[in-house]
Amino acid sequence: MMKNSRQSRAWRVMVLVTGSLAALASLHAEPPTPVPAPARAPAATPAAPTLTPFAARYKVEFFGFTAGTIDASLQGSNGHYQYRTKLNPHGLFRLKIPSGSWISSWLETDGASVRPLRYQEEDGSDDTDEDVALDFDWAHGVVHGTAHDAAVRLPLLANSQDPLSLQVAVLTDFANHREPRHYPMVDKDKIKEYDYKSAGNARIGTALGPLDTVVFTSTRPGSTKVSRFWYAPALGYLMVRSEDSDDGKVRVRMMILSLKR
Repeated sequence: MMKNSRQSRAWRVMVLVTGSLAALASLHAEPPTPVPAPARAPAATPAAPTLTPFAARYKVEFFGFTAGTIDASLQGSNGHYQYRTKLNPHGLFRLKIPSGSWISSWLETDGASVRPLRYQEEDGSDDTDEDVALDFDWAHGVVHGTAHDAAVRLPLLANSQDPLSLQVAVLTDFANHREPRHYPMVDKDKIKEYDYKSAGNARIGTALGPLDTVVFTSTRPGSTKVSRFWYAPALGYLMVRSEDSDDGKVRVRMMILSLKR
């Protein structure tokens, strides 16, 4: 199925919004196991935060119109995980965004930091001009593969992420009592730098009920685009709402619909 330029732009926006998902945040700190010890023995060190498999669904609005839903799932254990999202366009958006579009990141974590291993975008069509497949070779400090039928080879910066693993890194920082700050992200054939800043607290209504949230914005130098995220501490800093704006106008809004753990 051939895609026109409008379809390509719509698909790319949905990819970036999906990359903004912080749904991966089923991070929690394992409680230390009590061990009998002398009264003056040092306290046990808490175990590093771990990832818990989950499945979440988000409603997506595109310029105020319901565009569909996004299903996000996390699978894996013992420090190696796959985070996968699938786009489900509704109504007229099925004409612009092919059904079966999915994005996946394979990553590893020690509970304190996150490293992507492989990243893939599939737009659901027979063409490959919108697909992305990247391998992160940390031993040699490079990321290589293809993006939109073009070869990619870039040097890896410290803490480099892909569009999905970046949000795992954000939640890992939360789980370790660190505020999200700065993240390099590999976007197709470029590395873009994103800065996160606190925007206060807010109590919002959701499909899961009213939730207290902490709000953060994400920007990058030279861009007018701003992403805003609402994270719920009561849900392990799960992202329950997000907005993607350009020049002050909200382009894409996401709201959580359901969560299974």
